[in-house]
Amino acid sequence: MVGVHPAFGAVRKRARRAGESELPVLLTGESGTGKELIAREVHDCSPRADAPFVIVDCGMLGKEMGRSELFGHVRGAFTGATESRPGLVGVAHGGTLFFDEVGELDEPLQRQLLRLIQEGEYRMVGDHRWKRARVRVVAATNRDLKKRVEAGRFRNDLYYRLRVIQLHLPALRERRSDIPLLVAHFLYRFANVGRAACRISPETCALLEGYDWPGNVRELAHTIAGALALTEGDVITPDDLPSEVQDAELRPERGIYKLPYKDARRICINRFTKEYLHRALVSTDGNVSRAAKESGIGRQYFQLRMSEHGMTASQYRKRLYNAHSDGEGKASGD
Repeated sequence: MVGVHPAFGAVRKRARRAGESELPVLLTGESGTGKELIAREVHDCSPRADAPFVIVDCGMLGKEMGRSELFGHVRGAFTGATESRPGLVGVAHGGTLFFDEVGELDEPLQRQLLRLIQEGEYRMVGDHRWKRARVRVVAATNRDLKKRVEAGRFRNDLYYRLRVIQLHLPALRERRSDIPLLVAHFLYRFANVGRAACRISPETCALLEGYDWPGNVRELAHTIAGALALTEGDVITPDDLPSEVQDAELRPERGIYKLPYKDARRICINRFTKEYLHRALVSTDGNVSRAAKESGIGRQYFQLRMSEHGMTASQYRKRLYNAHSDGEGKASGD
């Protein structure tokens, strides 16, 4: 786990403390904030560290076979059950059972999970005997379980049983100071074999720090992986980022305003220039001479600025060709 922000550090510290107990833990926070990593931290800091850490994807537990997947079944329990099979609870014996997105469990499984936590026992499908389960339960959700309780969609008793210890993970936008560290981590993690090590330009870093990251750390990881695949050199530029990240640049109180004045000013001027050239070329269908004239600047100076931003007139002439695919119209150029 990467991060030095006080809010994230506090969660990690509490996770290590929680690992020393046998009590259930409920992890809350938006999707992509790292709840599974914190769950593993709880497990690794517990006496069960050498035992299995088993993930239960609650959203994938089918209503018909969910109980069998979770608790297992005996031979002949249902059509196709040709042999007994332990469920995830049996696999996790002695270790930690991590219920990811626990709010997605249907009511029958909620009831059986409550018994598993309170009594430490369960029954396999098709078996009348109770089995003992020596597992520690950690659950995670990106939903407001309290509201689901009020709406009658989640058991009140299970909710309070799960949240004996509750840890809330901050969203990435709430710990922006960790973004450069995470970027460096993902650059190393996703480095392309056989290519020179890539770095981030100051402008790109400002954009990354300025974006809200609704998908949190997971979205940042995918963004860096995509940028590494797209960049042609050894420096990731804003053009290598998704459009929604690029658009975050000039919002108040975001990354660009944390840069030195000279760097921030250069970024703003570059972004303005690129947008201005783009609009001028769009309005003239790629006619550089006319775009320069309407902009009130010399043609050579206009072309120089275009070259600096990797822009060509042909990119804008294609717009007109596409619009007149029947051959009746032609684009004017230089």
